[in-house]
Amino acid sequence: MLTRLLALALGISLTACTHYRHIDPQTPEGLDCLHKLDAQVNECEARVKARQDNYDRLHEFQALSTQQCEHNNRLNIPNACPPPPTPTRVPNDCRSDYEDKYIACGGRVEEVEQ
Repeated sequence: MLTRLLALALGISLTACTHYRHIDPQTPEGLDCLHKLDAQVNECEARVKARQDNYDRLHEFQALSTQQCEHNNRLNIPNACPPPPTPTRVPNDCRSDYEDKYIACGGRVEEVEQ
């Protein structure tokens, strides 16, 4: 029974991975379009990283502030300090429609047989 479950899990994990090959456009216009698309994605990802870095610094500052407050709360007054902050994750949708735009530039996306 355990062997069957392991075999089934292995089979599912192997079939769940589909690989794709991106074939760049061959025309100068298509390549220019692709370079602009990649530049837009890189700029977007740099903005996301900068925002995430800002949130991370803010989180560190708030966590340190909470720790200092708790350390200095010698009378153990309940709720005297703010609760520890929850980390913020900046969503990254920079590549959400990349394949559609890649194809619009003249590129092709092909499924690779495994």
